Amino acid sequence: MAKDRRPYFTMTNEYPRHRKIRGLSDAAFRLHVTLIALANEETRDGLVSDSDLLAKGSKAKKELITAGLVVGLPDGTFALHDYLKHQNSAEEIARYKAEQKERGQRGGLKSAHTRHHVNKGRIDPNCALCPGAEPPEYEPKELSEI
Repeated sequence: MAKDRRPYFTMTNEYPRHRKIRGLSDAAFRLHVTLIALANEETRDGLVSDSDLLAKGSKAKKELITAGLVVGLPDGTFALHDYLKHQNSAEEIARYKAEQKERGQRGGLKSAHTRHHVNKGRIDPNCALCPGAEPPEYEPKELSEI
């Protein structure tokens, strides 16, 4: 079975038993998990908005800050404690997405070559995958250009 390709964040098995987590109310526990997911999904490197931090009320926000799971920054914003120690950074996520896109484009070229050349017994001198052909200059196009 193939791995799930949807974006995900890392959470260890002992997360619910961690000393900072086990004393949280249900609302604060859920808020913490939600903030981790949002920071990952929106590639914010652990930064959280005050409105997101208040999603389960001011009591849950205060619990997370008191437990040291969310820290206030000098500019008045908030961040998840040690987020980048456990989660991929925005840069890592962007690099992964670019690599996936490139693999998909290569796979598409190989599929087109097989469909239009190999299966039909044709050799195209402009096709980099046909035997004896010179590889063309290939520059991936942005989706907006297609």
